[in-house]
Amino acid sequence: MFGSLLMLLGVLAPLSVEAAIGDRLEVTSSGAMLYAGPASSAARVSRLSVGDQMVEMERQGGWVFVSVKQSGAQGWIDSSVVRKAVMKPKRVEKTRVIKKGKTVTVRKIAERPIKVPDLPVVTRTVALKELGYRKGIMFEGAYIHSKTVFFDAPMDSQIAYGSFKMLFRATPTLHKLANVRVSINDMPYKQINIPAGEGLHEMDVLLPSSAFQGKLVKVTIVTSLPVSDDRCFDDRLNDVFLHVLPESTLNISYQPVEKSIRDAWRLLPQDVTISLSSGALGKSQFASALALMAMLVDDEKRVKLVRLPEVGNIVIAPKSEIESLIRQKLLMQDDGKPMAEAGKSLDHVSNLALMRLPNRSVLVVTDPYDIQPMYLLNDAWKLTAAGDHYRVFKPDNLLAYSEMLGTEGDAGYYSLPLDKLGMNLEAKALTREVSWQTVISPFVIPLGTRPDFMLLNIVAPVRWEKDPTYELYVFLNDVLVKSARLENTGLKQQFTVNLPSEYQKQYNDIRVVVQHDIEIGDCRAVMPHDYVQVTPDSALVVKREESSAPQKFSDLSRYFLHGFDTYLSFDYLEKPEHVLQLMARLAADFPLMIDHTRVHFVEKGSMLKPEGPFVAVGNFPLSEEIEAPVRFDQGRVKIVSPNGESYFDVNRLPHITVAEIAKSFDSYGLWINPSDSVEGPPMIERIDLAEDDVAFIDANGVIKTMDSSEPSLAQVYYPDVENWFDVLGKYRFWLMVLLWFLLTMVVVYLYRMSRANKMAREEDDALYQEEEARMQGDHAAHMHEDHTIHPTDSLDHLDEKR
Repeated sequence: MFGSLLMLLGVLAPLSVEAAIGDRLEVTSSGAMLYAGPASSAARVSRLSVGDQMVEMERQGGWVFVSVKQSGAQGWIDSSVVRKAVMKPKRVEKTRVIKKGKTVTVRKIAERPIKVPDLPVVTRTVALKELGYRKGIMFEGAYIHSKTVFFDAPMDSQIAYGSFKMLFRATPTLHKLANVRVSINDMPYKQINIPAGEGLHEMDVLLPSSAFQGKLVKVTIVTSLPVSDDRCFDDRLNDVFLHVLPESTLNISYQPVEKSIRDAWRLLPQDVTISLSSGALGKSQFASALALMAMLVDDEKRVKLVRLPEVGNIVIAPKSEIESLIRQKLLMQDDGKPMAEAGKSLDHVSNLALMRLPNRSVLVVTDPYDIQPMYLLNDAWKLTAAGDHYRVFKPDNLLAYSEMLGTEGDAGYYSLPLDKLGMNLEAKALTREVSWQTVISPFVIPLGTRPDFMLLNIVAPVRWEKDPTYELYVFLNDVLVKSARLENTGLKQQFTVNLPSEYQKQYNDIRVVVQHDIEIGDCRAVMPHDYVQVTPDSALVVKREESSAPQKFSDLSRYFLHGFDTYLSFDYLEKPEHVLQLMARLAADFPLMIDHTRVHFVEKGSMLKPEGPFVAVGNFPLSEEIEAPVRFDQGRVKIVSPNGESYFDVNRLPHITVAEIAKSFDSYGLWINPSDSVEGPPMIERIDLAEDDVAFIDANGVIKTMDSSEPSLAQVYYPDVENWFDVLGKYRFWLMVLLWFLLTMVVVYLYRMSRANKMAREEDDALYQEEEARMQGDHAAHMHEDHTIHPTDSLDHLDEKR
């Protein structure tokens, strides 16, 4: 009996061993299917046959994530249809054991799998364009390229699986060995040869839950783009490309959020719906809605505003209104259908809560509308817009403001290390070109300063005698501001790079490039592989400057860093949709750091009278102390050329929003007059305000800017208000005709007077001559008779007559 049990165990032992990660599995059922996720409802990847072998990569409940050996396909398979592959002896259906003349038949007993029920999951999709890659990722040149991007991942939720879907186009004439590889967290997951053809290609990479460790998922795309077998020929091509489309996505499937506000915020979809109260908003409610929308828009999300009882992803309303709707079962889904009973999750203590709805959770913000914790949940860690007592800094930014990044030098200079400003200064392997890049935000430099120059320290390789030089290029906002040749010493070299103010913007993109042009030698040999590094003691030097009058929009960003008041029309509490979209877009793009404790609502008809730096939104009547290039209290507004030709009539374009720099006493501000259409201002994709002091904005963004100090290019004309200059301009033709006529009459009159005077003088002269001749004759006759002279005789009577 004991011997028979040993023999039985020897037969069954290989089947009962549990497979582990890295083990080889084989399919045992003819109906086996490979799925995209650990659920039978997930998309089907491929059908498998009995005996197909695969490698286990991860196990989750009753599902196994595998890679099929023959095809390379990856996916999830039910654990009940696979087993650990073993060296198979001859198939034994029965085992005969003979003991004391008796034959005992032992039948093979199949292993009974444990079926794990499918778990409900929700899927979060993040596209490259949401990460700021609005044009995707472009690789150019017939050599190896690499690009790394980071995606947010859930931190408190159980992740089931995920996938990375890469959409790309490539040069159709690539070599058959051209390939692209995707690595997740520095582990290669999939590599394919680039298909031929000009169409759109797709690469799907399935990811197990183990790929989502920590709050970020690192995705690295590496591609090789040869065109021929001749490297020398490929090196001289400049029309080879691979374009990863911005619609490429990372998909994360996880169990529905129940307790984590952090994950509810981090995993909001690309299109976010915010539900507001059904009636007029309170001032605190309006301010919190504006703050949340600004953060969402800054994260490249599209925000839609609706009114309760429709429930979106976020609800901003009083507790009493929400609880009343829950009790009356009046909550509506986004499709207008009634929603099933919702769990009452408001705790009457915190103003942040999660409301559990069927298959999803809703983030609720209620009175007193303290949204400070939301800034802590926002991974962007941007300097917040809730006033000094609400300002939250990333540690590096905090060091900048406390002047721990660098001490103040002579004449108000500060030295800020580049590695503390976001530039990765690790040593890089150089074949042809390497670069270091960072974007300097106005919030990471000390208040009252601006970038002046950069101290760049760099170490380049020592070259052999025939090796060409290394070239250094520095770009500021894509403008080349420095070009130099690196010396062949192998020692640290320092360069001073001036950052001209005329090239600076609100956010300054600094890029350092080192190139190695190989012009001689065997191009088929191994490419040189050297290291070059921008050293950590490199720094950005900023200079304190006195606050001056802003001349253009970009100047307002620095002018507002000390704080400002925000004035809104009181009507916007009734119709917040008309202004929240515009203000959120402006806060994210300009950027505006709105202090929600300094938001004021102006009654209808009241004049705007700011007492310091300000942002005003609305069509206000302005006091006489306010100077604005374009005034809307003067009636219609037209923009005309210097010769009077009309560019456009602002009032006849209902979807035009006007932004301009205005002055009130000794302070300056930004005045925004939203469009007065019935639907409100359009949803604007992006607002880029940098140059000039007047901008005209529509749904496509800024369509025209104008410098009011240069009337030679464009002028503002008010047809409904005419002064003497307007009258002169309007009737200048007839005035010129009248002036010509008057001048002509004056000339004719003067000519006639001149002729009359001339004729009078001629008559007088003739009269003088006649009278003088007569007097001489009379005098001669008198002397002949009297021989005395009468000196009193003269021609005075003629002068009197004349």
